[in-house]
Amino acid sequence: MLYTLNAVELDNVKEKYFPGVLKKYLKRLRDLPILQQRRLLTFLFFIVLSTTFWFVRSLGEEYESSVTYPVRYVNLPENKVLIGEIPDKLRLTVRAKGFSIMNSKLNLNLIPLRFNVNSFSLNSLGADTFFIITESVKEILSIELGNMSILDISPDTLFFRFTEMAVKKVAVKPLLGMHDKFFLKQYMQNGSIDVTPDSIIISGPGVYVKSINEVFTEPLNFTNLSDTAIVECTLRPVDQITYSQQKVNVIIPVDRFTEVEERITVMPVNVPDSLTMIAIPGQVTVTFRICLSNYNKMMNNPPVPRIDYNAIQEKQLSRLTVFLLDTPRFISHIYFNPKETEFLITRK
Repeated sequence: MLYTLNAVELDNVKEKYFPGVLKKYLKRLRDLPILQQRRLLTFLFFIVLSTTFWFVRSLGEEYESSVTYPVRYVNLPENKVLIGEIPDKLRLTVRAKGFSIMNSKLNLNLIPLRFNVNSFSLNSLGADTFFIITESVKEILSIELGNMSILDISPDTLFFRFTEMAVKKVAVKPLLGMHDKFFLKQYMQNGSIDVTPDSIIISGPGVYVKSINEVFTEPLNFTNLSDTAIVECTLRPVDQITYSQQKVNVIIPVDRFTEVEERITVMPVNVPDSLTMIAIPGQVTVTFRICLSNYNKMMNNPPVPRIDYNAIQEKQLSRLTVFLLDTPRFISHIYFNPKETEFLITRK
């Protein structure tokens, strides 16, 4: 039994499925007598039905076509790891039934092609680099596909670079996502950041492991931090490197600070015993920040500005830059005024 569209149903179909110029044809169909509507719909039904039968029958025939197929490399040589870029898909020219080709082109339920590296004859280009001519393995891969016959493979050559696996212990370094409002006003980091554990074991290709001496956490981001923070942080991944653990505990000590300004005598260093060196001016103003909890430490071990006699000999300078020889860990944002001094040298 054929269903006859009334005017309202035709309007709904028109608005939902047929934009633009096709609207006028639906209007004409609606204006046709009911008998002509039925004849037209019957004709369209058999057109669609015959097209479907033709399409299904065509898919049962064999064709030659190009498809892109995912590939997974298995059974690599023992104690070796693959490095560098190798294609994760191969361009195959195949002969197969239309159903198989259509599924491949639409990527429907494709199981990656298993490329058994260890079962093929590898041609050497050196100690660690090998290649395979894909023409020589297409019959083996055709068996893997089962319902397809491979006529050609692109690329025509696959290059493999192997290296030995290596293991190494490296330090873990924290990263702070610093910005202007990381700490609350009048607060700062109070000493070094503690990481637990402070080192981990990494493993991977030897050429990569050899160049790694430390790994880093993902950046730690805070806003208006005003107290010591204790967080669990993920380690930043490194390509082809495996970590013994993925997370560490990080403690960021935070305290209120004060800014100190003091007039301190400049002390020359590296002066020969036969000479006397005096800075001019003899004192400079040193400004720095220190956490309140460390203020007494500073009183017992105040910073001492220096000038270096050796700089005169090396660069023939008439003015020397003021610096701290051993900067106390608990002070920061150090500033000297003036930054340079003249000097007087006399013999004893």
